[in-house]
Parts: sequence; structure tokens; C-alpha cells
Amino acid sequence: MDPWHRLPPLRSLRVLEAAVRHQNYSRAAGELNLTHSAVSHQIHALEATLGLTLFERVGRQMRATDPGRQLAQEVRAALDTLSTAVERVRGQDTSNSLTVSVLPSFAAAWLVTRLGGFLECHPGVELRLDSTSTVANFRNDGVDVAIRYGTGNWEGVTSEKLFDDELFPTLSPALYKKSRLRSPADLARIPLLRIRQQPWAPWFAAVGLNLVEPKRGPMFNDSELALQAAIQGQGAVLTRGSLAVLKLRAGVLVAPFKQRVPSPQTCYLVYPPQHARKPALLLFREWLMEELRTSPPCHDPDK
Repeated sequence: MDPWHRLPPLRSLRVLEAAVRHQNYSRAAGELNLTHSAVSHQIHALEATLGLTLFERVGRQMRATDPGRQLAQEVRAALDTLSTAVERVRGQDTSNSLTVSVLPSFAAAWLVTRLGGFLECHPGVELRLDSTSTVANFRNDGVDVAIRYGTGNWEGVTSEKLFDDELFPTLSPALYKKSRLRSPADLARIPLLRIRQQPWAPWFAAVGLNLVEPKRGPMFNDSELALQAAIQGQGAVLTRGSLAVLKLRAGVLVAPFKQRVPSPQTCYLVYPPQHARKPALLLFREWLMEELRTSPPCHDPDK
């Protein structure tokens, strides 16, 4: 008998791959346009077919077992091979096209102003820039490579650290003059703008301040929006150097203190292994690394 007849349904294998990659049934369901219960049903059916436990409950979370992770990795590779074959028979040559996913904040602060240089050097590359806070999955979103902010620990992808970043407070010149800040402790006297996933408390502790995390004040999920609010004088914001350096040079923001703390997170170039030899990606990576070497985002000669 043909061994293919023993394979589980492709649908259930796709569900497994997404669930393992996300380590979360709900996020896998969102990617595949399924319900949470449908994902759970597919995983249970696959476990019954294989006679293996692919996920186990740890506390309130479902975590992939070693067999689950191994099978998901093999499924991912097989799906990538199948996708490449389909594109080939369709006659779609995508070697000179490149879709880059990047956070709006980094795109505005550094990348966009330099892309003209890349296109001038490589006019044959069809570049698409996807400015979004949505994390690319590289599976059904058409993204070839992403610039992500984090710690670099993403499963199933290659992550290359682009630069080290630093955190420090900034505010508008007008608010600085009005508030008469003399030391970091004076921040307790002015409004503090908050950015989701970037709390103030670790910076307070690093500079020796006994201040708690602010509970009031505007909360932003986009760093660029928070910086714009700071420029308008709405408060001080804890920013990353890579996002603020141009605004500091332009004089629309000031950094009132010398204390700067290394950021535990920064930007990474991220792509799936099967894209590693794509010609357009190789050209973009080479250009990006050279631009970062000659003009690092955090370099502020006036600090």
C-alpha cells in the first residue's frame, strides 16, 4: 500500500504547525480563520490518529511535547517545499521581489529615509514595505523578512540582532523648561506617558529611584505615537534611543538626564530558514547591515 495513505489529513497537520509555532490555540485559530474549539478538535483527532500526545497542559497553558515540536518542524519544512513547487509550476519568479514587515515606529525613525539608497543600488528589486505591528508568520502573509522588536527568541526562524538599544526619558523643550527638572526624581512631578510592553519601573530601579510603575496617564501601543504626544508637551516618555535620536537632533525633544539604561529588547532581522538564500533578501540584508554599521540608529554625538 502507498505509505501516503497512512498520512493524517493535511488540514490537521497545518493546525498542528500553527499551534506549535504560536504555543497558543487562540492565536493559531486566528491565523487559520478557525475557532479555538476547532483547533482543539483537530489536535485531539491528530493525537488519536498517531497514538501520540502532541500537547500537554501546563497550568493554564497548552504546551507542545517533544514529538509535537518535532512533527511540527517537519510539517513546516514540507509545507515550504510544497509552496515553492506550486509557485514554480505557476511560473511565478519571486526571486527579485521582497516584502519586508517592519514596525511603524522603526520605519518612521530610521528605515524609510534610507530605502531610496537601497532602491538606487538595486533597481531590479521589487520592494514592498509592510509597516505594521502585526507579527509576520511567513506562512500565508506573503512576508519574506521582518524587522521585529524583542529578545530574538522566536521559534522556527533565523533572528539576527541589528543593534543594541538604550532607554531614557524624553520630553518637549517647553515642558522641560516649565517643569524645571533637575534630577530623575523630579519625574514624579510631571505626567508620564506609558508605552505598552515598555514599563517605567525597570528604568526607575536601574537609576536608583524608589518609584512605582505609573498607573495613570495615556497608554500607547505604538512608540511613535507616544513620542508625538511628548513633542506636543503632554508628558515625558521613556523612549528607545533608536527611535528618538533624530527628534533629539531636530530639537523637538530633549533628554534631560545623562542616565541611559541598556534596553533588554531591540530590533532583529527575522526570516524563515527557507528564505535565507533568496537573492533579493541577501541584497537587502547586506545593504541593511552596511547602513547600520555606518549610521547606527542610536548614535547621538551630542549626548
